[in-house]
Amino acid sequence: MLKVLLAEQMKACDAYTINRIGIPSASLMERAAYACADAAAGYAGRSGYVVVAAGTGHNGGDGYACARILHLRGIRTAILAAGNPEHMAEETKRQAGICMRLGIPEADTTALSEADVIVDALIGIGLSRDVAGEKKDLIGKINESGARVVAVDVPSGVDADTGRICGCAVRADCTVTMQCLKAGLLLYPGAGCAGEVIRAGIDVAEEIPEAEPHRMYSTGKEDLSELLPERDPSGNKGTFGKVLVIAGTHNMAGAAILCGRAALRSGAGMVMILTPEINRTIIQSAFPEAMLKTWENAAERERALCEALAWCDAAACGPGLGTGEDSEQLVRRLCALSDKPMVLDADALNLISRHPELLKEIRQTAIITPHIGEMSRLTGLSVPDIKQDLIGCALGFASSHDVICVLKDARTVTAFPDGRVFINRTGNSGMATAGSGDVLTGITASLLAQTGSAEKAAPAAVCLHGAAGDEAAGKEGVRFMTASDITDGLRSAMKAADTGREKVNSSERV
Repeated sequence: MLKVLLAEQMKACDAYTINRIGIPSASLMERAAYACADAAAGYAGRSGYVVVAAGTGHNGGDGYACARILHLRGIRTAILAAGNPEHMAEETKRQAGICMRLGIPEADTTALSEADVIVDALIGIGLSRDVAGEKKDLIGKINESGARVVAVDVPSGVDADTGRICGCAVRADCTVTMQCLKAGLLLYPGAGCAGEVIRAGIDVAEEIPEAEPHRMYSTGKEDLSELLPERDPSGNKGTFGKVLVIAGTHNMAGAAILCGRAALRSGAGMVMILTPEINRTIIQSAFPEAMLKTWENAAERERALCEALAWCDAAACGPGLGTGEDSEQLVRRLCALSDKPMVLDADALNLISRHPELLKEIRQTAIITPHIGEMSRLTGLSVPDIKQDLIGCALGFASSHDVICVLKDARTVTAFPDGRVFINRTGNSGMATAGSGDVLTGITASLLAQTGSAEKAAPAAVCLHGAAGDEAAGKEGVRFMTASDITDGLRSAMKAADTGREKVNSSERV
């Protein structure tokens, strides 16, 4: 897992490195500049023309130093200076002076349309308001240029913490970010402006001894070998986790099948579906591996729920459940009775949004998995407000209600009550399809039953769900794939993770 820093945290780490450790600012700038120059040179080749658009802050200093390196490598390079030179940072002044003495030409905006490569060093992570004036015009011209664009640290105009577009933003082909990932490079719409993200180590300290411990990470498919539980060679179907899926109502049996099948396919030993009697034939025909417990009246429902909870290791509730009186009573009794960890999704969350007191009745760890619309109903916030600050919204709800909040979006954010956050990098647009959330609920409950740990299960399930979606997209294409294809993709995703673990442990084999 990779560390993710907010802008103020990154600035604090820079200051600690320079002032306390004693590494000169110039040294850090040189490391950053070489990384950016390598990326720009890769696009330009020997005959390309590079224009460096440099602001007056330290981001601009990286740009001036990058221009010097490219010039000394024999690559035709020019500098387009932006901003008031009287406000230029001292280290940036020094780098600008070096470029002037080397005779690197200055350019105006007409050079942007002639450039093969543009290095965006206009603003960086210090942006605190919408872009306006000269820099807004420059960003527009950079985006219209047709050149390949390398952004320094973050594309100018992207909020480094939220991914919000501050009025306008550079659309980069590549972003070279310094030392740690920035949240704004992972969250949309900022992620859509970043292009390929290259993380450049420049010797900045990532931790400050007296500061609070680091709490934000990013997960990718390369982490699955570590995130997924190891398979006990002496285990049996009982020891690999028993999952209860409380799902489905009249005309909604498919959601129960999707959720239960995903739970079994992601490693659980046994799956039981608790659903109205009307769904029996459909579920038993489509999903013969599942155990089934049904009811036809309130007394049978209460008895079935108690028996199923006594049997399971973890429960999932909500997919296709409906929001009628019977479903409300079922969710209410689940929250009051269960001493097992649970995953709450879909209609369970819609019912909780109407009856928020239900969250206070939960006796064990709960993982909630709302999409943006469900989160809006849970919080009363508008969809645009939530999308502008996914991390803040997920963290606020997790801490105030003592739940693990998996806020689903193009980049899903998992937030813990203690302030930890995981931003997932797997997944694709093909996963925006009916039933995809039901599959995630099943995977999450499965890993919860296998590990007994909600802290391990939640980020692992999100990462695995996205990786399975990527496998499905590779096979079917993002326009064609369905939720069932995501479940089918679990085969390749988990097989790759197990192969990765075997490679790591190969020296231990006998």
